[in-house]
Amino acid sequence: MLHALQIDGRVPFSRLAKILGVSDQTIARRYRKLQSDATMRVVARLNPRPLGQTEWFVRLQSTPDIAERVAVSLARRADASWVSLASGGTEVVCVVRAQGEEAEQQTLLQKLANTPRVVSVTAHSILHTYVGGPVFWPGKASGLGEHQVAQLVSGLPPAVETERVKLSDGDLVMIAALSDDGRMSVQQLAAATGWAENTVRRRLEFLCGSGVLFFDIDIDFHLLGFNALALLWLSVRPQSFVPVAKEVAGHPEISFAAATTGSTNLLASAICQDSTHLFEYLTERIGAMDGIRQIETAPITRIIKRAITISPRS
Repeated sequence: MLHALQIDGRVPFSRLAKILGVSDQTIARRYRKLQSDATMRVVARLNPRPLGQTEWFVRLQSTPDIAERVAVSLARRADASWVSLASGGTEVVCVVRAQGEEAEQQTLLQKLANTPRVVSVTAHSILHTYVGGPVFWPGKASGLGEHQVAQLVSGLPPAVETERVKLSDGDLVMIAALSDDGRMSVQQLAAATGWAENTVRRRLEFLCGSGVLFFDIDIDFHLLGFNALALLWLSVRPQSFVPVAKEVAGHPEISFAAATTGSTNLLASAICQDSTHLFEYLTERIGAMDGIRQIETAPITRIIKRAITISPRS
């Protein structure tokens, strides 16, 4: 079910039941159990590129007594996601989304830099994402056969060729609702937006087909058996960058990999079963790759916020 929802977060339970060969009641019951026991939810997320937005990976080093307070403050921001404590609680990392000239983002960085007991703040622009965001991490869930995957993919909205998309106020209201519950019904979305149900359906199909909107599973990785999470800051030789980035992005341990600005040029998030698995991955997989000149590992000790929450005012 998790694999199916990762492919199509809004697939009707009746269709999913047919694909999986079980009853509608079984699907509904298991979904409710995942929600209650695993705090799993399907959430809507925005792809920044078609909207003319940029994403920055912010890295803040501080004394341990202030780190959690800063992380919680960042997590309250609608434009911040994946807020985590790393490196034994002396580091805060997060993704911040910026619009236009990024004046607000610069103000945020200055504010963080002036926070007492904050040692340093760096921001790395995400230039290209190889896995993560709309490009799903296959390690999160698996289990469906190729035929089942094909059936699910066939039900997705057709791709729409479009230039930069501008979101209306109604779009923002609808997306805000879906960022809390990605399976909210068309009837509920119509009530929230004041649109007719057919308008909601058409707009959803356009936003998904144009790649602006996608649906993800928000779930605690520990409940999937992954207990060792770490950020990898890789320095890759320019002539080897693309093949190395693609290879790293294909590793089942990597949930996110992107080209960034800064002193390192490839950022990856490794999710492993335990510290032994992480050690073996770093030494036997990453360490054996040609083109990687240097690697810094920052273990994630706590995730404060996962998927982004979108405000109608954002």
